[in-house]
Amino acid sequence: MNILFHSPLIFVYALICLSHYTYSETATGQPLTCEENQFKCMHRCIPISWRCDGDYDCVDEDDKTDEENCPSRTCPEDEFTCKSGHCVPMRWTCDKETDCLDGSDETDICQNKSCTMDQFSCGNGECIPASWRCDGSPDCANGHDENCTSPTCASDEFRCDNSKCVNNKWRCDGDDDCGDKSDEKSCAPLTCTAEEFQCADKQCIDQLWYCDGDPDCNDQSDESNCTTSNTTICSSETEWQCRTGEQCIHSSWKCDNDEDCLDGSDEVDCNPTCRPDQFKCDSGDCVYVTLKCDGYIDCVDGSDESNCSKTEKCPSNKFDCYNNGSVCIEPTKLCDTRMDCDNYADEENSLCENNACKYNNGGCMQTCIPIDKTNRRCECLHGFRLNGDTACEDINECDQWPPVCSQKCVNEKGSYKCECIPGYYPEILPDGQHICKGVGEKAWLLFANRHDIRKLEVDGMILQPVVSDLQSAIAVDYDYYNKVVYWSDSHEEKIMKAKMNEKGEVNGTAVPVISTGLKTPDGIAVDWIHHNIYWTDTGYNTIEVAPADGTMKKILVDKDLDEPRSIAVDPRNGWLYFSDWGTHPKIERIGMDGNLNSRTTIVKDNIQWPNGLCLDYANEKVYWIDAKLKSIFAAELDGSNVRRILHNAEQILHPFSLTIFEDYVYWTDWSSEAIRKVHKFTGEEYTQLALGLRSPMDIKVYHEQRQLHSPNKCGFSNGGCSHLCLPAPTEYNAAGYACACPDNMVLMSGKQCRESAPRPTESPLPTPSSKTDSPNNTNRNSSSSHGEACSVLLKVPMTSEIPKIPVVTTSKPEVPEKPVVTPKPEITTKRHGIAPISTDSPYHVVTGKDNNETVVRKQTESPVGTVAVISIAVVVGLAVLVVIIGCFIYRRYTKRNIKSMNFDNPVYRKTTEETVRINRDSALEPLNADPMEV
Repeated sequence: MNILFHSPLIFVYALICLSHYTYSETATGQPLTCEENQFKCMHRCIPISWRCDGDYDCVDEDDKTDEENCPSRTCPEDEFTCKSGHCVPMRWTCDKETDCLDGSDETDICQNKSCTMDQFSCGNGECIPASWRCDGSPDCANGHDENCTSPTCASDEFRCDNSKCVNNKWRCDGDDDCGDKSDEKSCAPLTCTAEEFQCADKQCIDQLWYCDGDPDCNDQSDESNCTTSNTTICSSETEWQCRTGEQCIHSSWKCDNDEDCLDGSDEVDCNPTCRPDQFKCDSGDCVYVTLKCDGYIDCVDGSDESNCSKTEKCPSNKFDCYNNGSVCIEPTKLCDTRMDCDNYADEENSLCENNACKYNNGGCMQTCIPIDKTNRRCECLHGFRLNGDTACEDINECDQWPPVCSQKCVNEKGSYKCECIPGYYPEILPDGQHICKGVGEKAWLLFANRHDIRKLEVDGMILQPVVSDLQSAIAVDYDYYNKVVYWSDSHEEKIMKAKMNEKGEVNGTAVPVISTGLKTPDGIAVDWIHHNIYWTDTGYNTIEVAPADGTMKKILVDKDLDEPRSIAVDPRNGWLYFSDWGTHPKIERIGMDGNLNSRTTIVKDNIQWPNGLCLDYANEKVYWIDAKLKSIFAAELDGSNVRRILHNAEQILHPFSLTIFEDYVYWTDWSSEAIRKVHKFTGEEYTQLALGLRSPMDIKVYHEQRQLHSPNKCGFSNGGCSHLCLPAPTEYNAAGYACACPDNMVLMSGKQCRESAPRPTESPLPTPSSKTDSPNNTNRNSSSSHGEACSVLLKVPMTSEIPKIPVVTTSKPEVPEKPVVTPKPEITTKRHGIAPISTDSPYHVVTGKDNNETVVRKQTESPVGTVAVISIAVVVGLAVLVVIIGCFIYRRYTKRNIKSMNFDNPVYRKTTEETVRINRDSALEPLNADPMEV
């Protein structure tokens, strides 16, 4: 003992060893032991795989042993070597998120980081797309991208004194859009109407707003020099008048401890009696009843937290200071020498000096919460979940819904990393949300509005025409790189196209692409890679394809279709998606080459009227909107994991089409005559972008990132195909494409097409498939069946004479011993089942049962019979002529008055009759509206 006390160093060493032994024992006094697949920290055990992985997992601030003495490693070229020796992907450097333990991925390297040719350097190591430079919105953290000396404004924009560009329409409108008021300089005097009041700064406001107690002029001149004659008359039932007489407030705001009148008179001479929804403090103050016994003092004297008999408890992962749920704190604040509970319960000796978490962290891998001296509860840090009683395992945030990332997600231990696909740039919002912004020019919403094609800024107020003076434009799509817009017109029964300039304006006239063989083309999808167009035809119940120039066309699907509506293509993977809202509603996909083996129904449950369909290429999901279920759905591309994004009968009334871009889904609605949007994952952030559109139909986002680059599978030689070359899923075609022929040709040797062989007997011309199996199609079929009958009659070749009808016997005719045989007349192909008859020969041909021999029989003549036949022929001829004329009149009438969408789906019940044609001069109301105003 003398040696121990006479040697201070030995004494200190002994104390350290003793304390370490004591601290390393379990609650029962046993030393800490870990299993073979675990690593031993100072006070706990962690999985051995967490050793030297770049994260401190021993939890305690002074314990970093799991990352000490780690072997050095060489990082590959596409990874960055942290100062600590760990490796992180090079793309994670300088992204405003610390990935190295020492933060070296966000420090020195960023100062010298070079940007690519298509990027702008912010000067702080940050790179942004060059197209975002001087766009009026700061994208660099230091704002250097908007330090513009002479930006180039568009022809329809005004250059402000601060070099900002604003729309010419905002010039001299009374609003400071430039930010320096330069857009309101040198403006002609603004004349207000008799119903308006002119402010001192020449702004016009409603006359009723003058001296109403609220300043409405920018310079507040409407509330100056107000006399008693301008005293506002308040509603006696719901409003209370302030003492100045110039302001009215809601009656419930009187004596609520908030001064709402400008003169504060609403809080003077107040009755100390609180309202029914308030609690009266002992001091006489009033607070809301909901603040009573909520664990926080709101009354000055604290009386709102007295005499509380709450039986609630804190959540299992919080410490209950008062054992009544009134004050809950994080378990990490226990026994940290800081008073977090007002009653000091978190630092009591009985809790901190000897509890179940005192030794070896109570056996917990991460957080140990003491309940009393002998009991504890294990919890896990953020990003982990409890596995059993003590162990913690990683949570894969990338499997959660709603997704935590806008596009790609990389799971990490206890965390995750968000990334964007090529063509998009990552951005972190102030609230920590990760989003991906499309690189390129600003996005537009391109939509058909029956009598024109228009475009609307996705996040702006500008609405502009693209194509005007149309009859009945329904579907619309575009080829971004060739600057061509396509649309279908159900009145003209055509698919049209027109060239656009860089600003999205059409210069020149529209030309037809498909002008024959169409009836009701509801949906259009452009293959921007292989330059083909696909469409659905609800009239003929087909899905067809043609090259962009319309030189040929082919029917891909004509079976098991009832009401095909919307269509979308994925040319990178060779898939075509389409919706059918008929008797058996569904969403299907098929190879873009029409291979029937690839046709699959991907959604058939919980679906009624899938009017709109679109693809989210970035997230590889399919979205659709159901007009009957009033819902927006999303699913994987194979139809799995169906999720309802939004269900709201007020926000989704009668939708027709939808599209998607970045983090939002947009749709057109007939009932509200509007374009609306919500967040594509949460269904929140509901916004109305435009109202008063009269008849919005199909809609597409016009942006280059909606048509991603990908190799043309057909190559420069059209894949060796003589006619059509169509992409195909590699699951069904290893080459990734297939050759196809127009409908009047057949494919030979897989590459070449030739004319179809003539048939011995030509069948009647095809007519649109009937819908007798669907009770909802009565209206449409009643008209189409008459039209089809007329079509057949019109196609029968007419002659000046009615041929004599041959007598055909069912038994073999008697042949004379020495028949008079003439040479066989030339037999031409039958049309519509009627055999051609030569009127110049006294013989007619009768085909026997065996169809092998032709018997020639002499025909007897009778004058009476001849007169009778001529009379009958004249009568029949007149009757046929009347029917033909009637059919022509009927067809013209129906084409003008019954040229509609599908009447059996209520969303299509807007008539297109000439008597109720849309007023093309109707005012437009683009706005960001309050949802409550709808």
